[in-house]
Amino acid sequence: MEHKREITAQELRELLALKKEDITMQLLRDYFAVKKSQKSAKFNTNDTFVLRKGHYYNSEEIKTTIGRYLINLFVLPDKYLEKFGYQNKVMNSDNIGALENELSVMLLNDQITSQDYAEYLDNGEWMTLGTSYFLVPTMDYDMNIPIPEVIKRRDELFEQYAKEIAEGDQNVSSKIEKELLDLSKNLIKLKGNEGYDFFESGEFNFGNNYKKTSIMAGAVENPYTKKLDILKSNYITGISKKEFPYFANITVIGGYSRGVETQTAGYETKKINNAMQTVMLDDRETDCGTNQYLKITIPAGMKTMFIYRNILVNGKLVMLDDTNIDKYVGKEVLMRSPMFCTSDKICHKCAGDLFHKLGMTNAGLLGSTMSGSLMNLSMKKFHDTTIRFAKIKAEDYITKK
Repeated sequence: MEHKREITAQELRELLALKKEDITMQLLRDYFAVKKSQKSAKFNTNDTFVLRKGHYYNSEEIKTTIGRYLINLFVLPDKYLEKFGYQNKVMNSDNIGALENELSVMLLNDQITSQDYAEYLDNGEWMTLGTSYFLVPTMDYDMNIPIPEVIKRRDELFEQYAKEIAEGDQNVSSKIEKELLDLSKNLIKLKGNEGYDFFESGEFNFGNNYKKTSIMAGAVENPYTKKLDILKSNYITGISKKEFPYFANITVIGGYSRGVETQTAGYETKKINNAMQTVMLDDRETDCGTNQYLKITIPAGMKTMFIYRNILVNGKLVMLDDTNIDKYVGKEVLMRSPMFCTSDKICHKCAGDLFHKLGMTNAGLLGSTMSGSLMNLSMKKFHDTTIRFAKIKAEDYITKK
C-alpha cells in the first residue's frame, strides 16, 4: 500500500534545512497534497532517506521517512528526544500510546512541564488533523464491495454451524467472525487497497465497521429474549426479510445503552462514592507493616500501570519507577497493595507514590473510575455493538502471599 521512493540529495538538503517554525499547513500541502495540475504529490510521507548520525537526536545512522522526521521535528518535545532519542517508529495507535505513557511519567517526575505536554498535544493534533483531508486514505468503493471469496466462506460456515447458529452460540459466532475478518484483511492487503490504511493505524475498528458493512452483522443481542441472534446479512448486499427485525434491534440496543445504561452507571458512581469517600491515604513514608502481598506478573504492555508501586525484593521494599521497572517486566513479583493494608488510612508503602505525586489523598473517590468506564462503554455501544470475549482467571487477581 506504500508508494515510496528514496528522495534525492537536493531534496534531502531542503528537508534537513527546515526548522520547527518553517512547518506550516501550506508547506505540508505543497509537500504531500495532490493538485489538479499534478499527477502525484511532491513527496509521499513514506519516502525514505538516510539520517546521518547525530543530526537529530539519533545516536547512529538510520534509514527513516519524511513523515517520521517531520513528527520528530515539529511534534515531539526536545526534552523527550534528549531522553529517548529520535523516534523511528510507525506512528500508529500502539506506538503513540506508549510514547504518551513515557511523556506522562516524565511529567510526573518534573522532567517536562505541563506546558511541554500541552504543546505536544496541540502540535500533534494540528499536524495530523490538518493534513488528514488530503493525506489519509478513506474507505472507497472498492474497499466496501464484499469479497466473493469471503462471502463464499461465510456461506459455508453458516451451513457447517447451522445448529449452533440457531441456538445463538456466542463462541461459534466469534470463531466465524474471526476467520472471515482475517481472510478479508489478507485479501485486501494482497490487493493493495489503500482504504485499509484507515484501519491499519489502529484508530478505527475494522471488526465493527467493515464486518457489518461488507461481510455479516454477526452476533446481536436480542433485547427481548436476552439471547444472541447471529445475523448473516450485511449492509452492502442488503438485509434479508427474515433478518430485518433483528437488524432493527442494533439501533434499539445502541440507543438503550446510551440512555438507560448510562443512567444506571451514573447511579453506580454515586453508590461507590458514598461507600468509598472515607478511604484516605496516609502521609509519605508511613508503613503498616503488613506481611501480605499480591503475587502478580507485570505485562510489558501495561507496565506503566505499576509505576510507583512497591514490590518485595530480597526481603526489602523497592519502588518501581521508569529506571527499574523494565527489569521486572514479564516476571512474577510480590507487590504491596491497599487490599492488605492494616492502617486506618492506606499507608504509603501499600498505596505507592503515584497518588502523592498527583496531590491526591481522597483515594476512595477514585473508585468511581470503574463505573465511569462502564458509562463510557455504554455510550460507545451506540456506535459499536461488537460482542467480544476474553478468558480470565480469578486467582490472577486475588492470589496473595
